[in-house]
Amino acid sequence: MCGRFNMTADPLTRLFMALVGEAFPGEDRLNVAPTETVPLIAAEDGDRRLAEMQWWLVPHWSKTAQVNYATFNARSEKMATSNAYRSPFLRRRCVVPVSGFYEWVKDAKGGKQPRYVVADDAEAGLLLAGLWDRWQGEGRTLESFTVVTTAAHESLSWLHARQPVMLTNAEAAHWLDRDAEQADLLALCRSRITRPLAVVPISSRMNNARYKGPSCLEAVGAPEHLAAVDDD
Repeated sequence: MCGRFNMTADPLTRLFMALVGEAFPGEDRLNVAPTETVPLIAAEDGDRRLAEMQWWLVPHWSKTAQVNYATFNARSEKMATSNAYRSPFLRRRCVVPVSGFYEWVKDAKGGKQPRYVVADDAEAGLLLAGLWDRWQGEGRTLESFTVVTTAAHESLSWLHARQPVMLTNAEAAHWLDRDAEQADLLALCRSRITRPLAVVPISSRMNNARYKGPSCLEAVGAPEHLAAVDDD
């Protein structure tokens, strides 16, 4: 699963430049939650562009801009057949560069203790696979996206049963390629860790999605280090 993430200009400017030739736009986005609007790299008809989109996909065929079921994550196992994601998977894929994402574990008192998952090289960032769509109605156009998830790799499964699909730089370019074969894209969604990760305990202040302060990035305990693993 991926329900919150951070976007900071360092290191994301390098990732945006590598994929679309433009710098990370605007200010840092801390503790990003579903329905917020963030920058990403979208592909359509062979072209890439930097776009700002809502994190909660609204299918182009929806009667309204309000979707009453969760579409901030798309299960990779179903995206080729799902009514909501089939068309975006074929025609409108995107890459979401993030500084890191959050998951939660229960603490000794039964509360939620957040963990921040980042590249072990703090300057690297992560590239998440996504799908996007364009909805038109009510006198406006809305572009929105979802983060693709897969079953968590064994070394991450203690944190959550699902994880976002993480891509290398080369794989991100392939994910955006109009001519990529469907089988190749699905293969990128297997359970794996594409780069060494650190899982860092973070202040529970960020459990409140409205909190956007510096504690979103400050460790409150020692990180756990995970090696890159691709079992295929």
